[in-house]
Amino acid sequence: MNPRSNIHEQVLTATTTDALMDTYGGWAEQYDHDLTKAWGYPAPERAVQQLKRYVPDANATILDAGCGTGLVGQLLRQQGFTNVNGLDFSAGMLAQAKEKQVYGTLLQADMNRPLAIPDGAYQAVTCVGTFTSAHVKPDALSELVRITCTGGFVVFTVRDTYWAETNFDHHIMSLCQSNRVRLHECRTEPYIQEEGSECKLLVLEVL
Repeated sequence: MNPRSNIHEQVLTATTTDALMDTYGGWAEQYDHDLTKAWGYPAPERAVQQLKRYVPDANATILDAGCGTGLVGQLLRQQGFTNVNGLDFSAGMLAQAKEKQVYGTLLQADMNRPLAIPDGAYQAVTCVGTFTSAHVKPDALSELVRITCTGGFVVFTVRDTYWAETNFDHHIMSLCQSNRVRLHECRTEPYIQEEGSECKLLVLEVL
């Protein structure tokens, strides 16, 4: 197993948050190269394209939840968005994100716990590459909806295997049936090209 495959396996099989954070901390400096150059990771670009369709206002307040090293934030800035904050639990990843200078603020927080962010604080939330394996539990989606204002949008991905393992569609259905959100998009997109994996790319409007 080569070094890149090994670290990817560690991410996918981590059984605790501490183990996952240790892996990400050691991977942070190489993360961007591995995902975008070596493996092929189109999910951030696809998500930002969808966000721009639904949120054309360049001044919209956006939270990049699970921002990692800032790949999505960088793309948002390239698309003209100027008011983007980031959130992640890994200090090592946040350090890399800070160097990109694309976020207004960066918050270290565990997305599996209630977020210290007021209701309706953002006009849009992105969450790309976070709902997967031992990362963030499906219930965290409710928090992302809570911190998005009425008429705002949550754009996020769910890895194909995680979608099936967690019955993630049931969580979406519950939010829709409770009239908290309206589902606009649920697309199957390539996730990590080298491994042939896919993800669901979803767009929810907060009601």
